[in-house]
Amino acid sequence: MASLKLHRQRWQTKVRIPSHLVAKYEGRKFLYRHLATSDRKEALQEANLWEAALRIEWAQMGNDGPPDPSRLRDIYSRVFGDAIGGAFLLQGDPGDPDEVTAGISRAIDQIADQFGDKELPEADSVRLAALNDALLQRQGRRVPRRVELEPTFRALADDYLTLWRTQQGLKETNTEQQKVATFDLFALYWGPRPIRDIRKSDAAAFVDALRQLNPLWGRSPAAKSKGLSWSQLQQQFGRQERGLSDATINRHMATLQSFWKWAQERDHCEGNNPFSGFHKKLKDGRNVRGYLAWETEELQRLFDPPPKRADLVEVMQVAMFTGMRLDEIASLEWEQVRKADGVPFIQVTDAKTVAGVRRVPLHPRLSWLLKRQDAKPTGRIWPGFNPEGPGKKAGADAGKEFSRFKLALGFDDRRKVFHSFRKNVVGQLEAASVPESEVAQLVGHEKGFTFGRYGAGVSLARLAEIVALIDYPDVPLPHP
Repeated sequence: MASLKLHRQRWQTKVRIPSHLVAKYEGRKFLYRHLATSDRKEALQEANLWEAALRIEWAQMGNDGPPDPSRLRDIYSRVFGDAIGGAFLLQGDPGDPDEVTAGISRAIDQIADQFGDKELPEADSVRLAALNDALLQRQGRRVPRRVELEPTFRALADDYLTLWRTQQGLKETNTEQQKVATFDLFALYWGPRPIRDIRKSDAAAFVDALRQLNPLWGRSPAAKSKGLSWSQLQQQFGRQERGLSDATINRHMATLQSFWKWAQERDHCEGNNPFSGFHKKLKDGRNVRGYLAWETEELQRLFDPPPKRADLVEVMQVAMFTGMRLDEIASLEWEQVRKADGVPFIQVTDAKTVAGVRRVPLHPRLSWLLKRQDAKPTGRIWPGFNPEGPGKKAGADAGKEFSRFKLALGFDDRRKVFHSFRKNVVGQLEAASVPESEVAQLVGHEKGFTFGRYGAGVSLARLAEIVALIDYPDVPLPHP
C-alpha cells in the first residue's frame, strides 16, 4: 500500500517493489513519487491511483503483448465507481453534485499535468477514460461504449453464475456443472470477445459444430484439463457422422439463450437473441428414448444370483416395492423410517421436486427395515455408498455399483437402468386400475391441475393399500 510523507510543503509517496522484480529496478526496493498537491486527502487519492497503475505494469512484466484486459477492466470499474461515488471530492458536501463534478475534473487535470504531451501508459489511459466517462454521467450526458473494456463472454458468464447461485431454495444438483460446461464450450469457440458481438450466424455455426461433435469428447483427459483449443477440439472430436444428441444441444442453447437475456437486461448486449430458434422438438421413440420397466425374466437374472453387495440388493428391493428414486433411497436415514396411525412408512424429505416430499408406506416385503430399527440405529441406513457430486448424494455411488452389476450380466440397453424399477411399480399400479392422482402422490409425481390445486390428498392408510398391490411372484427375491 502506498505511504505518504510531507516533503517541502508537498506530499511524497512510496511503494514497495515486489521482491521478484527488484533486479529489474537495479536493486531498489521502493519507488518514490512527488505529488503536485499539499492537500493530504487529494494526495492519498493520487497515490492510490499511481499504485494501481504500477500493479498492472508489474503484472505484465515478462509477458508479451498488452496488459491483461481483465485487469484494465478492473481499473476502469473501480475508478469509475469511485468517481461517481464522490471519492475525488476535495472538500464540501459529498451530496453536492457540483462538488463531486469538480473533484472529477480536478483528477482529470492531474493526469494531464503529469503526462503533458507524452503518450499515456495503457493503465493511465484507462484511468483517464473512467474519469471522463464518470464526468459525462454526472453531467447527464451519454457515456460512450468502450468495446476494449467490455468483459469477455466467459468473464461475464461468471458474473451470471454468481447471481444465479443466490436464488432462494436452489438445490445442489449437477445443473451448475452443466451451465459451466456450456459456457466453457462456447467460450472455447468464441474466444476472448464480448457477448455483444455475437450474431445469429455465430450461434448457427456453433450448433452445426455440436451436431458433429463426438458425444464422448468430454471424457478425454485433454478435454478435462481444458488444454484443447477450439481448432484442436474439432480436429480430434469434430466432423463426426453423429454428434451430440438433440436433447443435449437443446440444453446448451437454452442456457445460452437465458444468459443473453440476462446480459441484455444489464446492457451488455442488444438486439434479437442470437441463441433463440434452435430448439428442436424431440419425438418419443426417436429423440427421446424413455426408461423401460424390467421384464420378469430380466428381474430373475438380476436376483439369481443377486449382487454380492448386500446394500445394493437391499436398495434394489426398496425401489421395487416403493417406486422411490435412487437418490431418495441411497441417502435414507433411520429417522426417516416412521409410523403413524399404525402404518409404517418412509418420510421422503430431500426430494427432486416439491411433489417428491411425501410419505411412502412400507410394503410387507420390507418389514426387515422395522426389525432392524428395533436396535435403534442412527445415521444413514446404507453408509457404504459414498456421497458424490455437487449435492453430495449417495445415489451417484449406488448408481455406479448397479451399472457395473447389470453390465456384467449383459444388460447394456441405456433404457434399462435403476430407474426402471420405478417403471415397474407405476406399471403394476396402472394395471391394477389405481387412479393416476393416487399413483402420483405415492411416487412423487406432479398431480394434474384439479387434484394438485383442489385435492385433499390420499390418506396414509389408502397409500398402504396401494403399496400392497405391488408383487413379483415369479422373481426369487433374497431375504435381507
